Amino acid sequence: MDSEALQALIERLPPAAVTTHPGEVSTRAHDRWALALIREARGERVPPPAAVVFAESTDHVATVLAWATETGTPVVARGGASGVRGAAQAVKRSVVLDLSRMDRVLEIEDISQTVSVQAGVRGIQLEAALRPKGLTVGMYPDSLEVSTVGGWIATAADGAGSFGYGDIGDALLGLTAVLPGGELLKLPAIPGMASGPDLRRVLTGSEGALAVITEATLAAWRAPSAHAWEPFRPHSFETGAALLKEVVQRGFRPLVIRLFDRQAAGESLSALGYEGALLIAGFDAAAPAVEAQRFELRELARSFGAVRIQTPDVAQHWWEHRHEGVARYDAVMGMERALGDGVILDTFGVSALWRRLPTVYDRVRSALLEHAGEVGCRVSSVHVSGASLRFSFLLRASTDREVERAYAKVWADAASACKAAGGALAHDGVGVLKASMLPDELGVSGVETLARLKHGIDPEGILNPGKLFREPRYDGLP
Repeated sequence: MDSEALQALIERLPPAAVTTHPGEVSTRAHDRWALALIREARGERVPPPAAVVFAESTDHVATVLAWATETGTPVVARGGASGVRGAAQAVKRSVVLDLSRMDRVLEIEDISQTVSVQAGVRGIQLEAALRPKGLTVGMYPDSLEVSTVGGWIATAADGAGSFGYGDIGDALLGLTAVLPGGELLKLPAIPGMASGPDLRRVLTGSEGALAVITEATLAAWRAPSAHAWEPFRPHSFETGAALLKEVVQRGFRPLVIRLFDRQAAGESLSALGYEGALLIAGFDAAAPAVEAQRFELRELARSFGAVRIQTPDVAQHWWEHRHEGVARYDAVMGMERALGDGVILDTFGVSALWRRLPTVYDRVRSALLEHAGEVGCRVSSVHVSGASLRFSFLLRASTDREVERAYAKVWADAASACKAAGGALAHDGVGVLKASMLPDELGVSGVETLARLKHGIDPEGILNPGKLFREPRYDGLP
């Protein structure tokens, strides 16, 4: 990008909206992807963008995308930069469009129980605004404190409350987005639509490669005054998964449900010295017939050999500390490198139908254990037909370069094991890390269809290039 083009952008926006300051630019060149962090730690910084734009309105975003189309400049949208797959990683000569100042809660509508926000609103801020109204969106992703609503939509996020409240796709009623060229796309807040393909769904999980989402209207729920917890210790993760399937398919309606294998439970409840697998169900304490559901659940759990844990403090402790995994990741992978060099802490998410889930768990876990010393797994999202698993793993090597090679190998092996067992990759979006894996996930025709959609909406390829699939025309990507 030449200085004349950049000056034209500066003149179209308010003072101080555009910066080329080396510090501002370098700190916004990537998200929390493990490889970007360890490369930065050893002085190999991600190629910085040419500039960062701090947008404060939809009009500002439209101005940037119109200018980018005119000049052929790639644009990478950035919210909370809490992603761990490189979806917000800059490209050489690009502009990073920082939406963090678009952080206003626009309206809370009591009658329909909806909340309208700008895309840069963080999850913790959203929930704080809803709390006085007795409402919640209820998703509760692990990154609630640092992630944004725009990021949730862009990565098709879910969270600890997704079984009871739904994921972001279920909550999303309407949105405003800016298309390449600066054209606005406004989709009204409607619970159900049947006017052709649902464009809200098209943009959910699109990682800023089709449009930049600037505002959203979400459905809210009445927040429970308290949770009634039912914690159980299954004999194993496998028997816990069988119990979990029955809970879901028999129509129990806890707001929160989680299953942990022995390693994951030990990590989450290390302060309590807990041992063994763990299943937690949390009901709305004031819901109709909740005591009957709790009693029936205990009977069902007993028939599967799961022991009810008499102290619900186990569940309450997990609930109150459920975000600590993000802090641990930042400590291990951030500048302090709490475990030293040559260490990568990461997660690997998969999804499968119930009949394949035990095999997927076993084969993916075995593939990870070939390389990692510590591997834990939890069921993170549950559906009538199947569930998603999130594995956490810790890699160690003598140097960062060696652990980086091990990281590439463990991801390749685990992805291969997942596919062979009949599962699919899930969680945290695609980004730089998984872009090359999409042909295996979607098939060649699936990727080609996605490419046609991308080209039809963004023929110049300016929006977040290289993230949903590889685009060799752009450099600066690993």
